[in-house]
Amino acid sequence: MTLRLKLNLILILLLVLTNGTVAFLLVEKQRSLLSESLNQQANAITSLVSQDTLQLLLLNSPDAAADIIQKFQTVENLAQFELFNSEDRKVLNFIHPDYIHETEEDLVLKVVPLKYSGETFGHLKLYFARDFFDSYLHELNAFLAQLFLIILFLTSLFAWFVDKYFTKRLSLLNQALLSTATTQDYSIKLPINTQDEIGQAYKHFNQLVQNTDSLTSELKKQATQDNLTHLYNRFFITQKLLERFTYESFNENTTYALCHFDLDQFKIINDTYGHSIGDEFLKTLSERLRLYIDKTFSHQQKNIFLGRLGGDEFALLVEDTDKKKIKDVLNKLQKLIQDFEFNYLNQTLKVRVSIGAILFDNHYKDNEALLSGADTACYYSKKKGRGHISIFDIESEELTSEKTILSWFHRIQKAIKQENFIVYLQPIQASTKHKDQTPSYEALIRLKENEKILTPFHFIEPAERFNLTPEIDFYMVRKVVQHLQENPLFLEKIKHIAINLSGITLSSQKSAQHIIDIINQAEIPFDKLCFEVTETSALSNLNKAIAFIQQLSNKGCKFSLDDFGTGMASFDYLYKLPVNYLKIDGSFITDIAKDPVKKEMVIAMQKIAELMELETVAEFVENQEIIEELDKIGIHYHQGYYYNSPQPFKTFLE
Repeated sequence: MTLRLKLNLILILLLVLTNGTVAFLLVEKQRSLLSESLNQQANAITSLVSQDTLQLLLLNSPDAAADIIQKFQTVENLAQFELFNSEDRKVLNFIHPDYIHETEEDLVLKVVPLKYSGETFGHLKLYFARDFFDSYLHELNAFLAQLFLIILFLTSLFAWFVDKYFTKRLSLLNQALLSTATTQDYSIKLPINTQDEIGQAYKHFNQLVQNTDSLTSELKKQATQDNLTHLYNRFFITQKLLERFTYESFNENTTYALCHFDLDQFKIINDTYGHSIGDEFLKTLSERLRLYIDKTFSHQQKNIFLGRLGGDEFALLVEDTDKKKIKDVLNKLQKLIQDFEFNYLNQTLKVRVSIGAILFDNHYKDNEALLSGADTACYYSKKKGRGHISIFDIESEELTSEKTILSWFHRIQKAIKQENFIVYLQPIQASTKHKDQTPSYEALIRLKENEKILTPFHFIEPAERFNLTPEIDFYMVRKVVQHLQENPLFLEKIKHIAINLSGITLSSQKSAQHIIDIINQAEIPFDKLCFEVTETSALSNLNKAIAFIQQLSNKGCKFSLDDFGTGMASFDYLYKLPVNYLKIDGSFITDIAKDPVKKEMVIAMQKIAELMELETVAEFVENQEIIEELDKIGIHYHQGYYYNSPQPFKTFLE
């Protein structure tokens, strides 16, 4: 039941009850007045005949009886009277001729006592004609009925007025609010015919709907449009991928292409000329792309959507295509982008673009995997040298392999953040002929995932690809230093712990200072740490590597040239690098007891090391025969599974 109907029913019921109560009270009051009038009339009659009745009852005077009858005949509506003495014996009885045939039901009896000097000497029974009172009551009831009908009419009229000008309008406002809330239809408008409070409410509702419609339209626009370029945004592209399954023309065999564009060297524009110029560059290029697509491809493709994912990355979603068609589209767009010139302060700003695309049909429903796949394809293009286009099928093995490598980026970052990388140690054993038998160790990194321990073989290549090796290097330095700080007895017993560093870390003076800060904060001796660098990593930027080594060496740290003998110019760079140890690559050591050529090469390395006052370390020492040959040559330290396999740091504390 609606509020409007409830209000109308309550109003009508209230008015009917009020009027009915008033009518009832009027009737009862009139009846009371009639009864009182009857009593007054009876008392008047008694007063009229009191003297005569006294003479008749006390003196038994015949004249008195005649007078009484004569007087009663003059009283209207009196049908009969009976006079009784004090002994209740009827003394006189008179029936008016007009009412001789009336029965007791047609008469109204009124008994009046007769008193004199405080004593009762009889009583009168007066019978009045009922039809007089009934006719009066009928007239009264008829009047009240007419009055009730008039009041009911006025009540209905009032209810109609209240309904039309109040409850109906409020109900209309409620319906409009409900409809707007449930259907989000902001075209609803209420008629403003009056300027009362409800009319003002209608006006405010219309204004609210109009404002909400404008705001909703703007929000929808912002939700699906990039603020800078006014192209579609990532949300819109994602929604379009979802809508594939709601089209009326849904076709499982329709082939789509999702393309990822990455502007190469755009960061240089931002860094050189500022972000405002970079933004203008993107806006102008985006408008050029949009116009070109609208003009060139819209009539060829059923649906083609260009969007900006963020930064210098764009996306293109094309429906109903194939590898040949999309290749043609991407070649034209790539040419447009790479031919685009933006002039600023007499400078011509240009970029190249790497594009990755994936092809898929409606059987493939993992939209996040589609976006990730397009990003992977684009990264593959950049890896090939930038400015390339790579197109894959979403389920191709090559793309799957690339996605696996890309997943390591997040896994490595997560491992660093959650400290899932674990420090393992492998002893570096001094030769029996060496004077100093103080133990040393090499720190080796392991990754713990889902109760599995993974070696660097799984994650070092992705770490190098994504330039995450410095973060891993710093992590290892922090953890090794932390372990040494927490175990002072172990710290006193060791000569040093060797930690591997990557080429990127070696080429940065900031990295050297960061490592120094870590060691200073822990307050452990610098000479307790030795850093292993490979010949390949040092060669990437020799001068910076030398500066890095000298900066830490001045503090007391040691350095070891790892995997020596595998490079193209090992002896030349050995001469230039200020290291303390020469670590001979394991490929020379494993066959040293059987291969005379490798043995002679190790001998040569040992002689060079001695001339340069360097100590040597042999890797991959796995049996006694190798140890005997190394002792003959004079190698200072051995490292390998013959002595111990890599174990968690805490193992060596026990």
